[in-house]
Order: sequence, then C-alpha cells, then structure tokens
Amino acid sequence: MTGPTVLMLDGGLSTALEAQGLIIDGPMWTGELLLSNPEAVTAAHRSFVDAGADIIITGSYQLSFEGGRRTGWADDDVERALRNSTTAARLAANDDTLVAASIGPFGAHLNDGSEFRGNYGVTDRVIREYHNRRLELLLETEPDLLALETMPDLTEVRIVLDLIESKSSDMPYWVSFTVSESGAISGGGTFAEACALVENYANAMAVGINCSPLAVITPTLSGVDTDLPFIVYPNAGQTWDSDAMAWVGEPKFATQLHIDEWVRLGARIVGGCCGYGPADIGLFLAKRL
Repeated sequence: MTGPTVLMLDGGLSTALEAQGLIIDGPMWTGELLLSNPEAVTAAHRSFVDAGADIIITGSYQLSFEGGRRTGWADDDVERALRNSTTAARLAANDDTLVAASIGPFGAHLNDGSEFRGNYGVTDRVIREYHNRRLELLLETEPDLLALETMPDLTEVRIVLDLIESKSSDMPYWVSFTVSESGAISGGGTFAEACALVENYANAMAVGINCSPLAVITPTLSGVDTDLPFIVYPNAGQTWDSDAMAWVGEPKFATQLHIDEWVRLGARIVGGCCGYGPADIGLFLAKRL
C-alpha cells in the first residue's frame, strides 16, 4: 500500500492463547499465564510477530495489585507477573519489533464491565494509587512504549498521563478509548474532547479507539481534527456481555476493507483487539502492502 507509513499492531493476545488450546477465563485473564505458563504467552506474541506485526502489546492489561488482592494473589505475584509481561513479549520480538506495555483502566480489576462504563464513583486519589505502583514497575521493565487502552473515562486518563509525565521525560505512549455507537466515550464526553486532552501531553504519540465495534470507527474518526496520528484496533464485530462473561453478537467481517479509509482519516497504527488472531493481522498486512 503506497502513501503514509502505517505500523501494524498485533491482535487479541487471548485469541492467540486460546488457539493453543488454553482457557482464558480467570479474573486476571492472560495475567494468570504470566505466572503459570509464560512460555505460552511468548509463543502467542511470536505468532503475531511472524504474521507481520510491528508492535506487540504485553499481557499486563488486567494486572494490578488491587485486582490481585481481590483474587488472592500476593503482591509479589503481581509484581512478578508484571515483569514477566514485558519479558514474554521481548523474547518474542525481532530486533525491529516494538513492545508496548499495556495499561488497562481502573474498572478492569472490578470484573464487572466497568472498563466499558467509567464513572467509577471513587476519588482521584484512589485512581492515582491504583495506577502508580504498577506504572513504576512497568517503566522499570523498559518497554519501548506504553499503551493506555480501553479507556472509558477522561478523568482517569488525565490522572494516568500526569503520572507518566512525572515519572518519565521521554517514554512515548498512545491512548485508546472505548467508544459507543453514538460516538461518545464510554464514560461520557466526546472523542474530540478525548483527543484534545491527549494532545496536551508532550510524549503522546497517538490517540484512538480500541475494543469497540467496527461500525463506530469511521464515523468517529471523521468528526475529529487532531494533530496526533490515530491508532485503531477494533473488536471482531462483537460486544462484551458482563453477565454472561462472554463476547456476543455477529462475528467479525472483512476489517481489512476499512483500512484505507482509516488511513485516509489519519490512522498510522492499525491492528485488531478481541477476537483477532495472527491470520487476521496477516490479512491486514497484505492490505497495507
């Protein structure tokens, strides 16, 4: 594909792990395998690298000290899993593969779908303390960049970005939000407001949408003017049912048909979220080329 340089992101880590026959249904999701079977996590990352991904995202999304305590983990277990998350990805990476350390939202540890709602009903201090130690540990592992993903809440994003900028003067990161069918951020506010917030931070490298229905991507990007590149990695045509603890709805369809329009609108990093495996990333790569 001629035109702007577009980096290829990986797909759903859980999807690649399930392809190995592993069951991902515990409260810490892929984080549990970072303790019990980190080699499987490395193999899953490697499947995306082999498919052509330029960036792979660590399995740290669900990991937090608060979530670990709710699950019965010792804090040392959480720390070890966080460190293993970057190691597992780095072992799978080629020399030119970028490793992005995943930072999920506060709502992820509640295991009730709160990461798709925001508005947690807690103080800023609680959110700051939730992210602080985890962020410090992930920075110690020296990823190439950070991925703030599936973010529903502008207040939380501001808190996390302030923390990052206070701890590192040069660590690049992207911020990706969940977006509803109306084009609003899941926890309230518009995508344009989200982009304006992220633009204020010096080390932001991209802003965009993930873990959201494919149908909302183009309309949402179309209505926004930002100096930052977009990053896009939608779900495979399904939505999360927090009662059933499962993805429901129609299966994925040809996402690669939309890549050109996303690039035209300013996307410079494209991949898949839940439900997309290495073969899908290979199709995206073929479209990019």
